[in-house]
Amino acid sequence: NLNNVLQSALNPHKNGTPQLSFKGIYLRVGDKVMQIKNNYDLQFKRDNGEYGTGVFNGDVGFITDIDPRGGILKVQYDDRVVTYFNEELGQLELAYAVTVHKSQGSEYDCVVIPLFEVPSRLKYRNLLYTAVTRAKRLLVIVGDEGIWYEMAANDKKTLRYTMLGRFLKEYGNESTY
Repeated sequence: NLNNVLQSALNPHKNGTPQLSFKGIYLRVGDKVMQIKNNYDLQFKRDNGEYGTGVFNGDVGFITDIDPRGGILKVQYDDRVVTYFNEELGQLELAYAVTVHKSQGSEYDCVVIPLFEVPSRLKYRNLLYTAVTRAKRLLVIVGDEGIWYEMAANDKKTLRYTMLGRFLKEYGNESTY
């Protein structure tokens, strides 16, 4: 797992420092993490002392505190701190490296795009555009130049299979929705 490799290089475990283990992943103070599902009930405290609720899929923050005996950790998201209990840790994953899909809506100082083996179902210009436009300061593209050109030339959209067409045929003349 690339996140584990990057964690070892960027935030290695130091003897005597607390960490939490969850499903084979070690979480440490200083780790970059991502919330991977919406949770409207998680409480947070803003830096100005105000309280609120809600942490959302794609929110990225840093672990600031860990209590391994209590199975509790705190994550700083921009101007708010969220406390996670052991049963909520499955909502977090390491975020040193994220997929293009998970990065949508976010920007990063440095983006590295590996183009070695890309499944044909992902070789679309719009996906490449999304990846490239996540970078604020530095963009590094490594891999096969041919894949770059193939993706850049492919302006077809991925097909999405939904029930919308069927719904509109059945209920399209209704004025009740």
